[in-house]
Amino acid sequence: MRVATNTVYSQGSMGISRLMAQQSKLQNQLATGRRVLSPSDDPIASSRALQISQAQSINTQYSTNSDSADTSLAMTEKTLNQLVTLIQNVQSLAVSAGNPTQTADQKKMLDAELQGRYQELLALANATDGNGEYLFSGFRGDTKPFTEAGFGNVTYNGDDGQRGIQISASRTIPVSEAGSKLFQRVPTGNGTFTSSANMANTGTGIITTGEVLDPSKWANAANVQDFRIEFNSIPDPNDPTAAPIVNYDIIDSRATLPDGSANPNYNMSMVDGYDYNGGARPSTPGVNSYPRTYKSGADIEFKQLPGETTPLVANWDFGVKTSVTGDPKTGDTFTVAASKNTDIFSVLADFSSALNNYNTAGNGKGQTDFQNQLNTVIKNLSNSLDTVLSTQASIGARMLETESVRNTNEDVNLQYTATLSKLQDLDWPKAISDFSQNQMLLDAARSSFSQVQNLSLFQYI
Repeated sequence: MRVATNTVYSQGSMGISRLMAQQSKLQNQLATGRRVLSPSDDPIASSRALQISQAQSINTQYSTNSDSADTSLAMTEKTLNQLVTLIQNVQSLAVSAGNPTQTADQKKMLDAELQGRYQELLALANATDGNGEYLFSGFRGDTKPFTEAGFGNVTYNGDDGQRGIQISASRTIPVSEAGSKLFQRVPTGNGTFTSSANMANTGTGIITTGEVLDPSKWANAANVQDFRIEFNSIPDPNDPTAAPIVNYDIIDSRATLPDGSANPNYNMSMVDGYDYNGGARPSTPGVNSYPRTYKSGADIEFKQLPGETTPLVANWDFGVKTSVTGDPKTGDTFTVAASKNTDIFSVLADFSSALNNYNTAGNGKGQTDFQNQLNTVIKNLSNSLDTVLSTQASIGARMLETESVRNTNEDVNLQYTATLSKLQDLDWPKAISDFSQNQMLLDAARSSFSQVQNLSLFQYI
């Protein structure tokens, strides 16, 4: 067989080039620690590695988002802690103000401290996070949530939304609060109904917050949820020096029904159906014409009692009760109506008004009026605190959730890293063995090629 010199040179050169290319590739693999250096090395592994790398990058961003969410939630929690302390301090002021031995001047001194608490409250309501976003403006993080038109008259400028940060593929966690919910939706009374005294009362009756015995009965469609407790007092006919005989009545006080139509039972007694629209009850000397007997501190139940045979609504029972202590006078009234929302700024303003308008004159009436106002303030402060604590608990739960999701993301990242290692990382023993073997082949090829070069006949001319 005839072999041309050019063929010998060409084959030798190609073999050495191939071995050198292979050696260079093995050298790069050893230098980088990666088996797949380009898609052509393993198209399937390269495609899979690209997908996993992208997923890992997104997952890493979720962990970063969780850290950001934690920062925002921690700022809100810190502000709420300050708010809790503030409300508790105001509650302490209210308890101190209830001391009947305090003078009007002393109560005004308490108001001076209350004014400072009010300004602190306004500052907390307009607090910002580390990025300059307002904590309590809903979606509108760049809008100052609360502006003051006057003491206690505060307007909310945000919305009811909550800004969110996505911490996983399926979870976006709220990191802000709507100030309208936190500061302006404070339920009055016990949250179901509220009781209050008429400031025109002349007696010393003080009404309690009351108690809900059956929420479903209070929510009954037949319940107008607006009543007046009216008292009537007459001297004891058997002993003019004894305590007067005091009776009361429960009267429907809602003029219109929810559909806008007139309430046919308006201003009528729930107990015996008497119509006060026709005037006062007829009086009989020595007899208290009002249907129920009053005893200081005894339950005033909003239902038909045994012996009441002609009620306005048969077998009526609205599932609530309250009580009045002290000595109500004729014409004194107290209202019981469905709970509404107030705002914490108004609560502090009401407290301030009670402190400044306290009057020690009037045979105890001033203290009675003040105590009725103070009871309302104390209950509304308690409701405000409950609202803040509920929000604080929600934030704590969200912080736990971000921690849990972050731990899960870290576990997923480890799994991604392990999968990428299987797809891309170098098998070191095999690579080193291949490198040594290829180096040996390259050395042999170079040596043999140098020998083949000497086969030319020109060497002998």
